Amino acid sequence: MNQKIKDKFAAIKESLQSAGLEISGRKNGIRVKLVTGYHIDIFTLTNSPEHIRAMSKIKTSDPLRRQAYVESIQNSLTAALEGVVRVEQFKLSRETGGVYIYNSALMPDKMYFDDTSIEISEDAIEILDDGESVNDLKDDDLKAFELNFDLEDDCRLKIVKSRAEEAVDNLDAVDAKMLRQSLDMMNLKRSSAVRLAVTRIFRSATEVDELETAIQNEAKKIVSPEARAELQEVKSLSANGFLDPIVDLLWQEVFNDA
Repeated sequence: MNQKIKDKFAAIKESLQSAGLEISGRKNGIRVKLVTGYHIDIFTLTNSPEHIRAMSKIKTSDPLRRQAYVESIQNSLTAALEGVVRVEQFKLSRETGGVYIYNSALMPDKMYFDDTSIEISEDAIEILDDGESVNDLKDDDLKAFELNFDLEDDCRLKIVKSRAEEAVDNLDAVDAKMLRQSLDMMNLKRSSAVRLAVTRIFRSATEVDELETAIQNEAKKIVSPEARAELQEVKSLSANGFLDPIVDLLWQEVFNDA
């Protein structure tokens, strides 16, 4: 049995609350304020909703001080989620505008999410948590939890995620090396206007508003027929990949203004 996203988040949230931590809503997860004062975003990846990530943004250029902050965050989150999920080592994903973004994967703890089966004769009995069985959940409930978490005051779950939100979520799990390799695979020259535009968008966008502004600015630079033809080709090549939302939004901005 695959542990459903609803159960994972419920267990994580309960453990954080038991540790006395302050929790607020995020459009596809939660934001946690640690006792040290740092904020951690815990969310699912849009293109891999079964994977849970933790992200922290640190604003200090001093590598030694930054490492101390990361270790403090790692220790605090690990202690709060002990026995629920395993907090992988936080790693630097990217740096933009003096903000250093660190990501960690939250892996199910075998002791907590043990879903192995015990065979008795020819039958298998599945061990479940004390919580609600996934089989008892209605299809509509599963769809809602798989799509998006939104813990606003009205307690409604947003079902539709904008392309800009999807793009930001995708970038949270991407580092500069992954971006460079993806652009290389598309055979884009280092001087390519589209390559430079996508790279600048990646470096400057950590929030939806920043992403939208960056795309509007970069779209104004893709004016030549050659650059627009290249953007059209990149749109096809990036389909279903982590760059798909960014390239799609850039394409819309360029050709809507044409």
